[in-house]
Amino acid sequence: MTLHLTHDEGRAALADELASWSLVLGSDLDLDAPSRCPGWTCAHVLVHVHLGLQEVALALLDVQGPGPVTVDAAGYWTRYPATTDPEGQFRVLDGTARAYPRPETLTGHLAATVEALRRGVLRVPDGRVAFQGFTFSTGDFLGSWAVELAVHQLDLELIAAPPPGSGLRLARRTVDDLAGGAVPADWDDATVVLAGTGRVELAGEAARQHPELRGRFPVLG
Repeated sequence: MTLHLTHDEGRAALADELASWSLVLGSDLDLDAPSRCPGWTCAHVLVHVHLGLQEVALALLDVQGPGPVTVDAAGYWTRYPATTDPEGQFRVLDGTARAYPRPETLTGHLAATVEALRRGVLRVPDGRVAFQGFTFSTGDFLGSWAVELAVHQLDLELIAAPPPGSGLRLARRTVDDLAGGAVPADWDDATVVLAGTGRVELAGEAARQHPELRGRFPVLG
């Protein structure tokens, strides 16, 4: 499992995703609608994304020079800290979402963070980033967050446009790498990502033809 992205590849992918999120947040959204994350509304997804992007912004304040790294763009997903208290995490998301007086206040708050990060990403130097106890190359770090945003944009698909093609392609590459290159080439990118993240379950003919994938999925949280 190795997926290394150049600095320019990671930066371009994340910039594309952030631009797409700006468009999503500028539209009229029903944040009480269910998302693809079980038990989460679209508001919960937005709060989760906002908290994550704040962590990204802080990490990018201290980009180190070139040197050794401990994780790549795909391997991170097998090693990142798992949630040990999902109920507690949900209470934080729900409480934060309810603290916003109006839906447009939440979308506006996230939109401001997205726009500031989009501008900042374009100025990030090539190097290394320390995050959650790991050290990434900037390309792999930025690319992993493009994947995160693409997956969560798919979570909002009932109320929002799908992620840009660049984000979906990178998410597909990540799923395929984590699945050992076993993803069928004729599956479209969205299907691969939704199945690879457990948003949809392999069933019917797909499950019969690819039992090894049914055993491996989900590979990405």
